[in-house]
Amino acid sequence: MNITKQNIINFFKSEHVAVVGASAKSKKFGNDVIKELDKKGFKVYTIHKTANELEGFKCYSKLSELPEQIQSIHISTNKADTNGLVIEAKNKGIKNIWVQQKSENEKTIKLADDCNLIIKECLLMFLEQVKGGHKFHRAIKGLFGKLPK
Repeated sequence: MNITKQNIINFFKSEHVAVVGASAKSKKFGNDVIKELDKKGFKVYTIHKTANELEGFKCYSKLSELPEQIQSIHISTNKADTNGLVIEAKNKGIKNIWVQQKSENEKTIKLADDCNLIIKECLLMFLEQVKGGHKFHRAIKGLFGKLPK
């Protein structure tokens, strides 16, 4: 599967982004994602099975509870949970699906064949203005011609 720059542009066109994989531990990657999306002006919706709130964001216990305007979802979970979430997202009508690197598995691509799927990429490397270690990693990928074109 070839991820293009247009895949990434399409993902970020939505004002409303759901995030699965945020943790009650504030230093976790999923928490960084919700905080950074919020800083960039996105309306963030978090999905968590047991929490009512994370980092000040209301949590939904499952994707089917999300409001209708969600067009993009970021998944940063255990590989074993990813495919079920992709199916739920599609059933909800969400077509922009970003599966954080190392959360995908062999079936993920097949399940999301009719979606704008982004895999094996880090969302924080493409959320402008890129900062810190994510900016460094993006520069290295660019240097070696590995950024989506």
